[in-house]
Amino acid sequence: MNSLSPTQYNEIKQSALDKPQLDYDDIAPLLVQHQQNPLFRFTQLGQSALGTPIWQIDIGSGPVKILAWSQMHGNESTATAALMDLLNFIAAEPQKNWRDNWLSKVSIRLIPMVNPDGAAAGSRFNSMGIDINRDAKALQSPEGRLLIQAAKEFKPDFGLNLHDQNRFYAVGDSNKQATISLLAPAFNEAKDIDAARKKAMQLIGDMRDLLESELPGYLAKYNDTFSWRSFGDTFAGMGISTVLIESGGHPRDDNRQVARKLNTQLLVMSIESIGSGAYQQQPLSAYQAIPFNRDGGIKDLLISSLGISVNGNKAQVDLALELDTSGGQGRVRDIGDLSIYGGYQQFDASGLQYQAPKAYALSQALTLDNAGYIALLRQGYSHFSGDAALLSNNSDFPVVINPKGLATTTPQRQRLATFLLRNDKGVQLALLNGQLLDLNNATLLDLNK
Repeated sequence: MNSLSPTQYNEIKQSALDKPQLDYDDIAPLLVQHQQNPLFRFTQLGQSALGTPIWQIDIGSGPVKILAWSQMHGNESTATAALMDLLNFIAAEPQKNWRDNWLSKVSIRLIPMVNPDGAAAGSRFNSMGIDINRDAKALQSPEGRLLIQAAKEFKPDFGLNLHDQNRFYAVGDSNKQATISLLAPAFNEAKDIDAARKKAMQLIGDMRDLLESELPGYLAKYNDTFSWRSFGDTFAGMGISTVLIESGGHPRDDNRQVARKLNTQLLVMSIESIGSGAYQQQPLSAYQAIPFNRDGGIKDLLISSLGISVNGNKAQVDLALELDTSGGQGRVRDIGDLSIYGGYQQFDASGLQYQAPKAYALSQALTLDNAGYIALLRQGYSHFSGDAALLSNNSDFPVVINPKGLATTTPQRQRLATFLLRNDKGVQLALLNGQLLDLNNATLLDLNK
């Protein structure tokens, strides 16, 4: 089966879509461009509650039909970028022979960005506050009605339901991120396996083989609890062999570009496998062997073996910190033996003790340079209080001003991630809103694995 080489992928990847969040304006020029290609048959399926177009793109003329849709949750845009990459790949002249192998065997219908209003707001929900993926039965959202309309009119054999999952899922009991999670959703509470669900499981077997060759160890299976209101489960009940593809986090990959590339590869592979029927050779054991993902198995920052003391009781504990990727405040989420977890960032604090945060009161104008700031940190000041306008930060380091919710004598859950780390020689490091500053080297530590 065709597997995109790094060169092939770089040639078709839309670099402008390397962003944490995509909205309709990001893909509109690409849709206009592809409308000129006779390979693609564009139809405006309808519009969102706020009037943004929702498109369907039909490709091929074969009897076996594949429906793929993305971003029904507006803040889950990884697969939308992958669908744009797929269009580029299909259109590329070097892929003519590949196209010719399936264009008369398979018909594809793509619906990129089912929820453009939610995308514009960076929200899971549509502009009416409805979770479209919990609207498959009530059909109160215009976007949900359009999706069910497209499925009933097209009558797909296979459905590819493209989502993003949170970055804290781990693969089974491992400390690896679930960069991709797959699922053949159930159509009833008993999780029975009918002919359609079996085909979905077999296709996932092919997906598993591809992912194990491309990124071994980062594949999980999504929770298979039956969700009566959801589109994937509803489509499975309609006899559509439905596959859920959830894009997750990966080290040093804030914009989920690793998952985006894997999505593109999975889409290309699925077209081939469905067109040729190759998936039918997969045993169900391939699907069943995929470990379930573990929610909360990955932390943003793990600080291990930090010394604490309470009323003479000493302990070494691990801290799990959750960092706000949008620039907000980081917080301590867990304390204790956290050795079962993995982390995007990790720091071994052996030999260091927790020192409670202390405020430096701003009573007059203060300009910070690197040396002056580090001198204050060594004196035990972790943050500033008072009139923020009095402080000018000319250093290379973050400052914390007037924080609310700091811990005191020991770290505390839900408290802000700002405190000091010391040994018998004094303060050695400062944790400033989740960023570790090494005072000896005047350097913010890069803790990404």
